[in-house]
Amino acid sequence: MRLTLPSTAPELRVWSRGAGGAGAAVGCAVPSSEPLTTADLDGIGRSAFDVDDQLAVAGELVDAVDQDRLADKADTGYALMLAAEITEQAGDLRAAQVLAARAVEAYRVHGDAGYGFPRAFHAGLLLRLGREQEAWSELSRLRPLLTRDPSAVAYVVEALEAGGQDEIAEQWLSAAVETVLARRDESISGSDPDYELTAVAFALTQQRHRLRRDLDLPHDELDDLADRLQDAMHGVLGEHEDEDEDEDPAAAGVLFWPRVEFDRLLVRWPVLAEAYGRTWDEHRGEVERGLLRWSQSGVTQLAVLAGSVDELAGFAARHGGDPSDPQVREDYAQHLEEHPRERAWPPGRNESCWCGSGLKYKKCCLPRSRDLT
Repeated sequence: MRLTLPSTAPELRVWSRGAGGAGAAVGCAVPSSEPLTTADLDGIGRSAFDVDDQLAVAGELVDAVDQDRLADKADTGYALMLAAEITEQAGDLRAAQVLAARAVEAYRVHGDAGYGFPRAFHAGLLLRLGREQEAWSELSRLRPLLTRDPSAVAYVVEALEAGGQDEIAEQWLSAAVETVLARRDESISGSDPDYELTAVAFALTQQRHRLRRDLDLPHDELDDLADRLQDAMHGVLGEHEDEDEDEDPAAAGVLFWPRVEFDRLLVRWPVLAEAYGRTWDEHRGEVERGLLRWSQSGVTQLAVLAGSVDELAGFAARHGGDPSDPQVREDYAQHLEEHPRERAWPPGRNESCWCGSGLKYKKCCLPRSRDLT
């Protein structure tokens, strides 16, 4: 099955040094005088991880907070978290921890009840810095969220993995699954099943299943449950009932244009910017989020199909079509799927990113999936 992913991400806002004022580096910059809106922060978050001087961007975000240049004070935590994540990727863990602590406090001050991710991120940094007592104090307070909030499952486990505590993460997930299953059994025995508990159980079992594979642990009964829940999710969604019988309904390939090919694609067919995005970062960000959406819907065997401009042109010519025709590109993706040039998704957190950037997945396209959640 081929997945077509039209670009739905908003256009990235980019500021540069010029007569109108001093911004940051071209490619991702922060306006020096205009108030930063939530949309501005969204754009910076999508592009800042790929600029040459990441610390400069993080510094300007902090300046925007300190100089009261946020359009909405409630975005203080958001701006500081962006600065913390950018600084962490740049390799300055101590500075990132300070910024993350400020972000957590800002979220608390503004009464944002959903600030579990900043707290978990901060705890992960504390673990990596050897401040284990502080880290475990925070993580222990977050642990109850594992049985209540599906999104918390991802960010608590991510913090533990970042701190090298994979075994503890697996233990916490196993205990949480047992707790949620007991609660769900009580709910089912009543008159009104708790579907939120079902969602939490799904998130827990899938994360646990992945982590146990990474740890090379043997398949157990809860791993069987993870597989059954994926099958059940697929059945409820009914996404693939019209597909050919010989296709695997739990498998899908997504057409992706590597950086050099993406640039060539838009030079040759500028109209395709509407389908794939105006920039390579926009394109790979949308592909990552699309893959995550399909994964969450129960599709288990996902792959990235690397496209080639010359191949697409030749394929279209051989079949009497035009590359601007979506059906031609869909047929080309099918052609790619039939040849062994695909990359399985997702890669491991510490493996090279699927997009070909050379960075680890956890430092490259993985953070882009957070725009979805």
